[in-house]
Amino acid sequence: MISRLEVEDLARLREAGNEKPLEPGMIAAIDAAAGGPGEGRGYYVVSGSVYPVDAREYHLRDDVAEALFAAEETSLGVTA
Repeated sequence: MISRLEVEDLARLREAGNEKPLEPGMIAAIDAAAGGPGEGRGYYVVSGSVYPVDAREYHLRDDVAEALFAAEETSLGVTA
């Protein structure tokens, strides 16, 4: 999924970091990269309370965030 994100969306995700909740536009971008509306579920998870629905905060799943930021380090030539 990460490799199918638009360059701008990938940059926005990396800029926001893993601590901030995903904005609705980022959720839409993840869904699109995963194949369409709602297909990105599983790459992001609810953090905190699930109710009320309109107040849910979504974050990248930990392993997805690790892959996203590891890919960034690799593309920048950073090694561990």
